[in-house]
Amino acid sequence: MTGLGKPARNWARAIVATLGVFAASGIVAEIAARTVFGLETLQYRRPYQPVFVSGDYHYLMPNEQLPYVPGGPVALGYREGRFGLYYDAATPPPRSSTTLADFLFTHRHARYDAAEIDRITCAEPDATLVHVLGGSVAQGFSADEAPDTWHARLEGLLRDRLQRRDVYVFNGAMGGFVSVQEKLAYHLAVAPRRASLVLFVNGYNDVTIPANSGVRPGDPFQLGLRYSQLFNDGFIWWFARHSAIAHTVLQNEFNDHVTEFRRRLNEDDAVFHKQAEAITDIYVENMNEVLGACEARGQPCLVAVQPARAVTAGRLGTQSDDILSQKRMTEIYALLLKKVAASPHRGKYIDLTRIFDKGEKLQLFADSVHPNYAGQQVMANALLAPALAALRASTTVPPLPERCRKKE
Repeated sequence: MTGLGKPARNWARAIVATLGVFAASGIVAEIAARTVFGLETLQYRRPYQPVFVSGDYHYLMPNEQLPYVPGGPVALGYREGRFGLYYDAATPPPRSSTTLADFLFTHRHARYDAAEIDRITCAEPDATLVHVLGGSVAQGFSADEAPDTWHARLEGLLRDRLQRRDVYVFNGAMGGFVSVQEKLAYHLAVAPRRASLVLFVNGYNDVTIPANSGVRPGDPFQLGLRYSQLFNDGFIWWFARHSAIAHTVLQNEFNDHVTEFRRRLNEDDAVFHKQAEAITDIYVENMNEVLGACEARGQPCLVAVQPARAVTAGRLGTQSDDILSQKRMTEIYALLLKKVAASPHRGKYIDLTRIFDKGEKLQLFADSVHPNYAGQQVMANALLAPALAALRASTTVPPLPERCRKKE
């Protein structure tokens, strides 16, 4: 018996030693990946948002801090337990489901948060209130400061033209949003409040996000990620949050998929046309649904289709590719505008795709889609006349929302 035990102990030591070598090698490889090659662990720059899928962008913030951002679970009354986040009944309960959308008004370029919007709405019943929805261009993302944004300038222009100081432009746009999220934002964040005019500035994200993130036409850009986290092996996602090597493996797989997705859209006419038809159909469907809801409420609403540098460059006779080639961008924008022109609500659409088409105005783009400071001013000037016309044509005064009558 003693003789048999010694080989077993030797095998055990060999196994432990081998595992130790593997562990040490893994630690060394991980250190090298981070220090020598600059690889990072998986960091969620945007928190999960119920209803909307994705929230605002938070750069250089550790994963463990994301629950505490505006609109995050802790702000909504959920508290961290040992294995999860649980609602604490001792916290003040919400007065409205709009709290799920209040984070829309807390982005870096928003000049009024949800609390200030509600205060103005209730305290100034005769004020003119313009709500803006859309993606990052609607946010004024590329402006250096909030006062430099197109919506800040538009607010000033409207005040001057209307000779009133009680004109406010509230911005609930969110970078990366597509029209289905904007439709939800309208119903959840704007419809329960008072709005003299609702202005959507969008289109580009619906066109490019499928190719940018490898999702279906019309889907939020993070939807595939959320599906992967929920339905795939959870261990690899946990591991990627703690290992730069595991994160790189996941990122490379995603990049390979998206690269192939874009290649097919750029090179395969049949695939592209099917995708383009779906993308433009869904965008127009979502915007028509919102415009129909606005019409039923007697509420002025406008949809401004935003410009894209690749399309503008094509009209100016220069080359500028985007996430998709210039050829594909031009084709899909033309198809989108054709369907907008056929919409029963076509009078409520504004074509901004030509505002940078003349002279040196291509230089007003900061990148493939976002206007720079001067471009922000051009946008505001282009939207002034339609906004004024919509406000002046309105014959009804929006009633105070029910929230103004509720006691604190």
